[in-house]
Amino acid sequence: MIENTRLTALVASRICHDMVEPMSAIIQGLEMIKSGDGKTDPDALSLLDNGVGKAWAKLEFFRFAMAGAMAEGDSDIEEGRAVAEKLYSVFKSELIWSVGPVAMPRPAVRVIVNLLLIANECLPRGGTVEVTGATGEVIVTAKGPRAKLREATAAALRGDAGELSGHTIQPTLTALLALQGGVELIARESEEKVELIARSSAFKL
Repeated sequence: MIENTRLTALVASRICHDMVEPMSAIIQGLEMIKSGDGKTDPDALSLLDNGVGKAWAKLEFFRFAMAGAMAEGDSDIEEGRAVAEKLYSVFKSELIWSVGPVAMPRPAVRVIVNLLLIANECLPRGGTVEVTGATGEVIVTAKGPRAKLREATAAALRGDAGELSGHTIQPTLTALLALQGGVELIARESEEKVELIARSSAFKL
């Protein structure tokens, strides 16, 4: 079992890593405004708008998927839809939500939302990520050019993360959430496609 202090430090490292890009855009936009002649600079406003949008989407995701990781009780996959759609609004990949209201434990909802982040990371050139489901199973399918699941991520999802880092903590936490929610995780790969499957007898349409 990972020590709580170690887990917290690695989660913080991952959040900081993901926030660098949007915060850099915000800072650059502010610097452009400060160095301007008082006129509205469309490029500066665009940088600010883009940076704030990405920062807010990622913070909401992390608050739901990681900070709320110990939340318990019964829920529905729809609880994670809004945060997932907001997150994908700042990604190149398109989210296709093709799943109905599947009832599941609240930790399992966080498992699915975390799988959506992992699915996007499988698409270096963009593509589509579709969520489908039925009683007992939810599938997150990433399709796109050079779609690939990193071996370190796959190992972490199996509960075999090895040496933990800021890069592997998110899939490791996903595996811990799956254990907490009674969810079995399976990963399958084929040409330009990665399937991340969550199975549980508690998933009910």
